Amino acid sequence: MKKILAPTDFSEQAKNAFEVAISIAQKTGATIKLLHVLELPYSTSSFSATGDTMNTRTDMDYVFTLKLLERTKAQMRAFMQPALDRGVEVAEEVDTANVINKIKRTISEENIDLVVMGSKGASGMNEFLVGSNTEKVVRISPCPVLTVKRPHATFEVRDLVLASDFKKDLHDSFSKFKFFQELFGAKLHLVYINTPGNYESNENLKTQMQAVANRYGLQNYTMSIFSDSNEEDGILRFANEIKADMIMMATHGRTGFAHLLRGSIAEDLINHAELPVLTFHLD
Repeated sequence: MKKILAPTDFSEQAKNAFEVAISIAQKTGATIKLLHVLELPYSTSSFSATGDTMNTRTDMDYVFTLKLLERTKAQMRAFMQPALDRGVEVAEEVDTANVINKIKRTISEENIDLVVMGSKGASGMNEFLVGSNTEKVVRISPCPVLTVKRPHATFEVRDLVLASDFKKDLHDSFSKFKFFQELFGAKLHLVYINTPGNYESNENLKTQMQAVANRYGLQNYTMSIFSDSNEEDGILRFANEIKADMIMMATHGRTGFAHLLRGSIAEDLINHAELPVLTFHLD
């Protein structure tokens, strides 16, 4: 791991996520890219952050934008100070763009290995109609995304839940799952959630799980089959029972109509779990 992207809106959740990003950077020697994106109420196609302008906008628009950029850059310098105090290298950027498009472009152009970002969560109609920027990043990011809500004085992961159906199309992600287990020195808890609509026999499931563990040479792990009415509730209850520190999942990253029809267990967890959730995008 060489580069971590930490998008920020200066909220408490973003601050909590940045603290976690600092801890991971200290473990791995990675640098952090701290990014803040301003979505302005008018088009910025004729505005350059260097101060160059065209005459398609009023002078007041440019004065407002320049003052906003100046204030935001001051906030960034204060925000990144804890990382510098702990010897972590940080590169900062303030841009005017669409948040999701900018994050996606940064991941691709700067070869980001991990995104760490805060999540406020969502529920009810707000979750259905709007969702969060964090959900959207999880959906489009080709690299792992770690979402964080609450503060962590010291970010330690002793018990790590990996919730999966342990099917063939997931296997390519296991090298990543294993990397994060070894990074934190954690016990890995493999769990399959048996639901009334997607029930499988314990014997078949244990065989599948053991085959995966053997194939990838997993160490320090447990295997569990947990029954609940739906996958999300089952994962949360299992993680609570074993006092887990983090949950890992893979997501297909569906968008548009496919996402509306099928949804995403990973995104539901991001919205409702208090624990950090680490997601991996399946090709």
